[in-house]
Amino acid sequence: MRLFVLFSKRRNEMPKKIAVGVDLGGTNIRMVLGDEKGRILSRMNVRTESRKGPEGLIQQLVRIIRSIMSNLGSDEDVLGVGVASAGTLDAERKMIKIFANLPFNNIPIVESLEEELKMPVHLLNDCSAAAIGEKMFGAGRNVENLVYITISTGIGGGVYVDGHLLFGKDGNAHEIGHMTIDMAGRLLCGCGKRGHWEAYCSGKNIPNYARLLLQEKSSEEIERSLLIKFSKDNFQSMTAKDLYDAAKSGDALSKEIVDKIGEANA
Repeated sequence: MRLFVLFSKRRNEMPKKIAVGVDLGGTNIRMVLGDEKGRILSRMNVRTESRKGPEGLIQQLVRIIRSIMSNLGSDEDVLGVGVASAGTLDAERKMIKIFANLPFNNIPIVESLEEELKMPVHLLNDCSAAAIGEKMFGAGRNVENLVYITISTGIGGGVYVDGHLLFGKDGNAHEIGHMTIDMAGRLLCGCGKRGHWEAYCSGKNIPNYARLLLQEKSSEEIERSLLIKFSKDNFQSMTAKDLYDAAKSGDALSKEIVDKIGEANA
């Protein structure tokens, strides 16, 4: 566990409006104490515990939220907790419907945390939360319309239209990684559908797209390429990093594949 405390514990130096922000991912949980001006007062980063299932995950969240709040001396200084989670959310029931990268479904995270912590808890998609941050404190402060896009393990987004965050009927209108970009549906997305942007251009799926493009190349072109060296002679275990490292080294075939990925993103 890593904890950084960036403020004095003396009560007269505490900001008046403080909230806990939680970035809940399948690999890591990142947490901050912040004030209404966007200043980070304290931060924590821990590995996500998945072996004990959804109940164990909720108990881990309770422990680390209490730990980061202990720097304040009193829970009365905290207005509430905001949880930004990857995956598909059920806005009406305030649940994580499908938790990205972990086999957990229908997690009643808001109800469970409110019961344990005795304070308000708000749940939002992680990319929508990032869009709010950009709108309030970052590049989107002076605009009414913006699209925030993240390309990581998956692809997600947050959208503002006329100054309002776009949710849609079920709170998942921002799931832009599941737009269809290949009508032929050559690659399968993790959601079970075909042809989605995420299936071609996310960090996890770039190797699948690269292998698909390699099928169009002759054996001579492939043998001349440095990509096989960077992939340790095994394209099946190739990573996105292998591909980009080969492209940065000047390999023509790898650069061509990276260009194709760029075109798909555009």
